Parts: sequence; C-alpha cells; structure tokens
Amino acid sequence: MIQFLILGLLKKKPGAYGYELLADMENNYFEFFLNFTKGSFYYNLQQLAEKQLIEKIVDDASDKREKNRYVLTAGGEAAFEKQFAHYGGQNKPITFPFYTPLLFTDQVEPTQMRELLQSQIAQTKEKIQAIEAALNTATNLQPMFIKMMANSKRHHEVNLEWLQEQLAEGIQ
Repeated sequence: MIQFLILGLLKKKPGAYGYELLADMENNYFEFFLNFTKGSFYYNLQQLAEKQLIEKIVDDASDKREKNRYVLTAGGEAAFEKQFAHYGGQNKPITFPFYTPLLFTDQVEPTQMRELLQSQIAQTKEKIQAIEAALNTATNLQPMFIKMMANSKRHHEVNLEWLQEQLAEGIQ
C-alpha cells in the first residue's frame, strides 16, 4: 500500500524530493490509514526505483539536504493504474488485533479483561481526539480525504460504544 501512495503522490507532484513526499504523507495524516515510518518510506522509495517504476533525477545544483528528485516511469504509471484498480476493488472486513484475545476471555481473570477494555477505551478516545484535531486544524486536505477521516472517526466511535458496553456488561 505504501508503494501505491508514493506512486500516487509522484503522479500528483512529479519531480518531488523524497522528503517532500514524506512530508506530504505526514501533513495529510496518512498515518490514520497506513502505518509507516521514515525508514519504511525510504525503503519503499528505493524499491520502486529498483523496480524501475520511478526514476531518480539527481539535482547536483541543489543545496537541499536531498539531491534526488523522483518521477514516474511508464512502468510506474502502469503500476499506479493497476494498484488503483486492485486496492479500489477491495472490501475487506475491519479487524483489530484486540478482537482475537476476546475469544479467550474465559481463560483470564475478569480484572485482567477490565484493564484491557479500559486501555482499549482510552486508546480509542485518543484516536477520535486526534482525528478531530486533524479535521479542525487542517486547511489543505482534499475533500475526499476529509470525508475518509470523518468516516474513520465514526468507525472509532462505534467501536468505542461497543467496548464500553462490554466493560459495563462484564465480558463473559
């Protein structure tokens, strides 16, 4: 998925430096939809270059910290189109790693489950607050991305309600 995002960003911003693309991902709150680090970003940028899906344009005259600018190749354009159709056609269930331990609630002490639920509730509230803060402070987000973030917030709110119900009922 990260390679698809990089290809898409380069399609929008040909000739961008790697750090510009990474800043775009951070400034546009892509972390709400994809886990990535600076290291994973640059690793995937390098992989795209090795696959000849993007091309480095060395900017020797630049005094910037990074001298490599990137553009899509014809193969990169084709890969973007293919991945757009692939990811756009998926409709996978929403899963959270937390759900799997719930299958074994009868194997642990009730206090341990209460503590886990309280922790999940606190984390979910933090996610909702982070999304709200992003929506309230972001000025240059695309309209569709704003809708995606609002939808993500609603998912977290539904999950929060469910977690609170489980805590109130006492997981069996």
